[in-house]
Amino acid sequence: MEERIGVIDLGSNTTRLIVMGYRPHHSFRLLDEVRERVRLAEGIGEDKALQPAPMQRGIEAMKLFRSFCDATGVKHIVPVATSAVREASNQSEFLLQVKKEAGLEMRVLSAEEEAYYGYLGTANGLTLSDAFLIDIGGGSTQVTMIRGRGFVRAFSQPIGALRATDRYVHSDPISKKDFKVLEQAVAETFTDLDWLGSNNGTIMVGIGGTIRTLAEMDRKAHNYPFERVHGYILRRERLELIVEQLRGLTLREREHLPGLGRDRADIILSGAVILLQLMRQSNFESITVSGQGIREGLFYEHFLEGETPPLFPEIRKFSTQNLARLYDYEPIHVAKVRDLSLSLFDQLRELHGYGEWERELLTHAAILHDIGVAVGYYDHHKHGAYLVLNSSLHGFTHREIIILATLVRYHRKGDVKIDEYQDVLVSDDEERIARLAALLRLAEHLERRKSQVIQRLDVEIGDSVRVLTQRSEDATVEIWDANRRAGFFKKAYGKDIEVV
Repeated sequence: MEERIGVIDLGSNTTRLIVMGYRPHHSFRLLDEVRERVRLAEGIGEDKALQPAPMQRGIEAMKLFRSFCDATGVKHIVPVATSAVREASNQSEFLLQVKKEAGLEMRVLSAEEEAYYGYLGTANGLTLSDAFLIDIGGGSTQVTMIRGRGFVRAFSQPIGALRATDRYVHSDPISKKDFKVLEQAVAETFTDLDWLGSNNGTIMVGIGGTIRTLAEMDRKAHNYPFERVHGYILRRERLELIVEQLRGLTLREREHLPGLGRDRADIILSGAVILLQLMRQSNFESITVSGQGIREGLFYEHFLEGETPPLFPEIRKFSTQNLARLYDYEPIHVAKVRDLSLSLFDQLRELHGYGEWERELLTHAAILHDIGVAVGYYDHHKHGAYLVLNSSLHGFTHREIIILATLVRYHRKGDVKIDEYQDVLVSDDEERIARLAALLRLAEHLERRKSQVIQRLDVEIGDSVRVLTQRSEDATVEIWDANRRAGFFKKAYGKDIEVV
């Protein structure tokens, strides 16, 4: 039975609700997401009091989210508030009003807790070991040190995209004077952050709306062919160009930039300056963007209840299984196709020369190869490729997701074409995909009736390739189907193949 949970993150700039459907430790999916700009930190002065208008916007958003959850049958709601509420001198008054009008008892996260949940969301969404995690919100910025996938320490400062804009940006477009003051203030804010630095094996990862927006702007500006921000790599030199571009534009002009929403156009420059300062200070040339953050971290605490910490031991393996389970895959059939594919891969190493990375990708592709049947049998290879490209596969790079989708696309028929994604793939990936797809296709035909009659394969390599099958019963259909589709293997490997 699928459970539902709603997670609300009331931030300084925006507030979001995600609704997740899940079976604990088994599978999960995003059911819905609602986002509202509240600008809760707007106008906060020296007394640190939330202002009446932003407070009312926050209360109205909480009422809306509560009504949404009630109407959609979401009984378990986890509402949290971050920087603006955490530092507010009138915090109690605001929280009491939210409880009274929206019926929600908000949990105010400490800076350490905010960093921790951002870490959980990120560590369960990207393959990483040693990393620095940057979260630029509206009212604060968190920097977290991750070592061996573990949370080590966090640094938090009450400066974010909205707060920095309110304090330091008083011209449109920004004047040289205002920009200099902004840069100096940001630099001074992070002076004591002396443990942030680039070294071998350490990467920089970013979460939050500011960083996702900057990545989306860069993706649009360079016609990046894969429409996904999660896992996108934003280079520092490109961020510097974005900052220079934003400096010279008015608010109205910024509102029309591809990838930049109108609700963030006025504060994006300050957010970009904060990120650029952290990248320069630490000497990182790039940052990997995570589409997951605090909300997902709070969800994983529930989904992986009992795990300490709540982390997937193997992100890629679980993510593949999760996607397969969501589309009602046939585990016995899939396991046989996987085993036959890997047997062929191992015995044909002298022909393809590939290693463990390609073997792992072939494993994941075998598990996912038939998920398109959930849409319809006809063209299910195309449906499956679409699902791989557009679902939440975590732990994989963009290049790997495209390879997986293409393997699923060609596990059944057709010749490999990768023209659309050449800018993401490398020069020999077309051959790599064709050779792996040939093995997956052969294994699929040898499991044609989904009856697991083929028990073992023995490969003989000479002028041609001969595959001897050991069977538990008659396999005439499987052998016939494999041999009549042998042309794809010959194109990929330059050798004839015969199954006997």
